[in-house]
Amino acid sequence: MISTVTLNPAFDRTIYVGGLVCGDTNRITRTELDAGGKGVNASRMLAVLGSETVALGFVGGTTGRFIEHVLFEEGIHTDFIRTVAETRTNIDIECRDGLPPTTLNERGGPITPDELTRLKACVRAWAKQSKMMVLGGSIPQGVEPTIYAELIEIIRSEGSKAVLDADNQSLLHGIAAGPSMIKPNIEEAKRLTGMELKTPCDVAEAARALVARGIELVVVSMGKRGAVAASASECYYAVPPRVEVLSTVGSGDSMVAGICAGLVGGKSLADALALGSASGAATAMSSGVEMGKREDVLRLLSGVAVERL
Repeated sequence: MISTVTLNPAFDRTIYVGGLVCGDTNRITRTELDAGGKGVNASRMLAVLGSETVALGFVGGTTGRFIEHVLFEEGIHTDFIRTVAETRTNIDIECRDGLPPTTLNERGGPITPDELTRLKACVRAWAKQSKMMVLGGSIPQGVEPTIYAELIEIIRSEGSKAVLDADNQSLLHGIAAGPSMIKPNIEEAKRLTGMELKTPCDVAEAARALVARGIELVVVSMGKRGAVAASASECYYAVPPRVEVLSTVGSGDSMVAGICAGLVGGKSLADALALGSASGAATAMSSGVEMGKREDVLRLLSGVAVERL
């Protein structure tokens, strides 16, 4: 079992327009609605890969019920804490001009003290039966940036492994609590180490420096340039085959899911990294916030180049 925890999931609305002109009427050509959030995305890819997963976190209101419905339709078990506050809505506006989307993200929350207490108890209960628990994403109002550190300590106390994919202060606090794995992107790795990361060897050096802080596995994602994974004894650089990128939303979460699925399934670090790379690439081929398809993951897997550093 691989559980995921999403403290700030989102009702994702992707709007497609021919062009965006502020202060004027813009005609929408297409709209996509989906469930979002790092842990939610990871659970969805885990289900695609055939791994047993449960999605935990906070949901509230109509948008929260929509997220539960999406996961139910995909055969994913959930055990969310229901909140008084409505789950946030994130809006992506996609134009045909080739530029990155315009993104409007709500903050999420506020979360009450009672809701937070119930969430911690829920995480503890699932940690007893999970080999790994993936924690990720932003933090809603009413929750302190120490929350991931607190959850990691709970997970470790129950004998499970915590995987953290966060940023800023919540990442710093989380690292201090000793997660089993972190997955910073290259910019986050720069901030964590203060290093200039221009080449894969630079990234490997930074990943090893983070491992030296007591983290079992560090994976640094580099976008289309691939990813580096380092443990105390191994370090690999993986590059997926080139694909037509339709959307990068959820690609990093899919990579985390693939790596976790591989490790829990008994694969070597190199093979788990390859599975994560293929999973991320498959999601990049999908439009909007859709996850990659299993057949695409398997097709791309043989084209992932893995090099030991």
